[in-house]
Amino acid sequence: MKNRVFTTGEVATICGVSADTVSRWFDLGQIDGYRLGPGGDRRIPYESLRKFMLSHGIPLERLEEGERRVLVVDDDPFYLDIIPTALSHEGDMLVLTASTGFDAGAMVVEHNPQLVILDIHLSDMDGRMVCERIKSRAETRNSRILGISGFIEEAEIRQLADYGFDDFLKKPFKIEELKDRVQHLLELPNTKITRPKRLTL
Repeated sequence: MKNRVFTTGEVATICGVSADTVSRWFDLGQIDGYRLGPGGDRRIPYESLRKFMLSHGIPLERLEEGERRVLVVDDDPFYLDIIPTALSHEGDMLVLTASTGFDAGAMVVEHNPQLVILDIHLSDMDGRMVCERIKSRAETRNSRILGISGFIEEAEIRQLADYGFDDFLKKPFKIEELKDRVQHLLELPNTKITRPKRLTL
């Protein structure tokens, strides 16, 4: 989706205006883009349109409704490399990364990912606390969260659902298994999710 380029007609549909209005925005330099040759059709890149919509208070839902956004949160550079690399081949999927719980919180607020792949043991905070915060936001209460960890007891794994986790995968895992879990979680229908149990630290 980030590499997509829109016509003025498509932008008009997304923003709820006429194509003439979009053309005027373009010609006045209010929205960035380019022409297909001298005097050719106007084209507007995704990032330009997203920036324009944000600056003018136009809701992003229509722009992002077909985009699958996945956030990978792990303090291990190995997994921050292999997971996005593996998922980047899965079609229309925007894969974001964060190495700390703090950074993950900022990314969640900015992008409202549909799926978060979350390491349970982060360097700055417990992943279960991050999960709880994601599920407590109205915008992301239906986001799916896949926990991952190589250092966790079976009893703790059974308790992850209490904090809002939808699934768990133990490290090290096979890439194909990760892809299967991701696909399954993204295809689950949105249902009302109960507020997770508060984590006591």
